Amino acid sequence: MAFPPLGVQLIVFTKEADIEKDTEAVLDSVKASGFRAIECGVTMHAVDPGRFKAMLDERGLVVAGLHGGLDQDLDQTFALMDAYNTRDLCISGIGNWEANDAQRCLQDIERLNEMGKRCLEQGIFLHYHNHAYEFVALDEGSSTMDLLLTHMDKSVVDLCVDVAWVRIGGQDPAIFLRKHAENVGYVHLKDYVGDRHWVELGYGVVPMESVIKAVEKLPRARWVVYEQDTTERAAVESLTISYRYLQDALGLE
Repeated sequence: MAFPPLGVQLIVFTKEADIEKDTEAVLDSVKASGFRAIECGVTMHAVDPGRFKAMLDERGLVVAGLHGGLDQDLDQTFALMDAYNTRDLCISGIGNWEANDAQRCLQDIERLNEMGKRCLEQGIFLHYHNHAYEFVALDEGSSTMDLLLTHMDKSVVDLCVDVAWVRIGGQDPAIFLRKHAENVGYVHLKDYVGDRHWVELGYGVVPMESVIKAVEKLPRARWVVYEQDTTERAAVESLTISYRYLQDALGLE
């Protein structure tokens, strides 16, 4: 089974650049690192979509997907996705990050399902992106992830599995990927040490080798995106290190 195409989340540039003002420099760094696809937020409104797409085309880059939340304007998001020529949308934030309220979680899953139906009508794949809180027990005993896997409409929504947050949530990400392989449409590769200190792939505690082996067997994964929320290096250096790690792990030229 072919490994899904690779991309990078632009969040890694946040501390050193204004992505909407320094767009060309950011995209130059992506290209220099070896990655050929990006993921960005749905709120990049300061950059004209047509101009942004032209910048990508000039560098041989594409948009893997966009990332947003339950409250975004879907019509606006669809227009942006059409302009960028991307078909993948990641959503995070069901339930409540602080209150373990199962009823709130179920209401949000229903909203997620409705979003999924609208996305399907537009030919868009909707993926739910986890953090760690989804693995914490709620007031009635189940976790948000338990409720999500039980109640999400799998014909219109699947999972964007963030492997670092799965581990922080107390589970082995490789086992999680294998167990839910049929429901995984998108993957975020992320690594860390200590208390959520984000590092380049292969430099942290995530069992990346076993994760990659699990990803290789996913039947429906459309993209694998490297995400590093912060970095102490220059962003292009972090990208290059992580891309080279993936090159070695996957035998890429």
